Amino acid sequence: MIDATTEQIINDERRAFGPRFVQSRRDGEEAARRFINEHLGFMSTEHIIELGRLFNQHEKAGRTRFDRFTPGFTGAIMAKLGRNPRRFNQTLIPLWRGSIEDALKVLGQMFRDRSILPGAGSSLPSFLLYLRDPERFGICINATMDGLATETDASYRADSLDSYQAFCTDLRAWREKHGVTPQEADAILTEMMRRARPDNLLSLLDATGEAGNGMLVSSSTEAKMTAEQVATACYLPVEQVDEWVSALTTGMRQAVFHGPPGTGKTHIARLLARHLATSSQHIELAQFHPAYSYEDFVEGLRPEVGAEGTLSYRVRPGVFSQLCERAQQAPDQTFVLVIDEMNRADLAAVFGELMFLLEYRGDAPVTLPYSQRRMSVPQNLFLLGTMNTADRSLALLDFALRRRFHAFPVLPSEAVLSRWADARPTADGELALGLFQLIRDRVGLDVPVSPGHSYWMAEGFDAARAERIWSYQLRPYLAEHWFDRPRELEQLDADVRALIAERA
Repeated sequence: MIDATTEQIINDERRAFGPRFVQSRRDGEEAARRFINEHLGFMSTEHIIELGRLFNQHEKAGRTRFDRFTPGFTGAIMAKLGRNPRRFNQTLIPLWRGSIEDALKVLGQMFRDRSILPGAGSSLPSFLLYLRDPERFGICINATMDGLATETDASYRADSLDSYQAFCTDLRAWREKHGVTPQEADAILTEMMRRARPDNLLSLLDATGEAGNGMLVSSSTEAKMTAEQVATACYLPVEQVDEWVSALTTGMRQAVFHGPPGTGKTHIARLLARHLATSSQHIELAQFHPAYSYEDFVEGLRPEVGAEGTLSYRVRPGVFSQLCERAQQAPDQTFVLVIDEMNRADLAAVFGELMFLLEYRGDAPVTLPYSQRRMSVPQNLFLLGTMNTADRSLALLDFALRRRFHAFPVLPSEAVLSRWADARPTADGELALGLFQLIRDRVGLDVPVSPGHSYWMAEGFDAARAERIWSYQLRPYLAEHWFDRPRELEQLDADVRALIAERA
């Protein structure tokens, strides 16, 4: 990145944040220092959550906000850390009261061994060092490290004390070169990261490939994702991702993403699984369909042909039973099962006694009918389902099952499509938004069959691509649901093609 571009980004960010850009952040940092000094060693769960708000406090364009680094500091991250206040206090004391050298050693240990304070990641310990000396230390947030990498051509990882010190050294040199204060650095570097990756998904696409209308598919080699990466890849606010994670980690550990076709439900569920699970090897995918049964999901008798052609039957565990067993054998790891199109199966029959086990996880095992073995669902296993409301309303699901799942709506979103278009200057974003708005207004946003935004999120989107999407995907889909409204479909068809012709 050339200096002229760097200076332009710096000036743009300073204008966007306004005259209190630096001072509001200094005020928040000083409030956090006072709070730590007052409560150090005696922080309750409520204190820990409040500390997260102070970490994240700043102003933008005259408005107080709590999203300076990651909204997780005001939600899921601190709520998780607050489950064990004693461990949190014990870890905080040497980071805050010990000598700088001792605090750095603790940070290095935490970077190497995340079990010292599960959930703290690299941001919390580095933030404490930063609060002690903002001029010397930086905060390890992925966006900040990636932004600095665009300037230095280096690679930064929060996995050891040496790597952290290398990051801090380069950060100080970069700030001094461009006259950037410690309080400005994270926002400016985050913007550099965004502008250096104009489509925000290239690194993910390189690793995972692409499927359908610009949506990602997973592979066995995928890395664990942060909440920010999930939000970026789904074009959602990170606050929304944090809210889903908080609901799953503080309440029921199963949820269903429901909405019309083309809203990215499966895409979101699979990427959120990569955030929740310890690794991609801890994620399983099940595709439900009308023939899917309890025997496939939990356990059942399966025929086997012996060496001499004799036929016998034996009990085989289903995909969910196998994942439960793996999760029970590794209680310190997190596993996720993604169930795609879960409403296409007879859910009451497929889940069987899991209705009970999902509610009383780990407390009350039941005896399975085929193997007669005892089974329970461990706490370290999440279930993420998807449901197409064009096929079946959420209200029609078995009530006993429905009340055991969080219901996360995923609706057609102009905002998501707009963010996608902004990130792809070579795509005809104006046409994509125009077509989405036209069809949405005719069909109705709240109608269960209203087609989603992802239909238009196609790489290289132009008039020719729009014509194919409309002719071979959306028009046949609407014809099926508007069989009693042929004139309205004909008028919509004419208007869609007219709009496409204007951009051809």
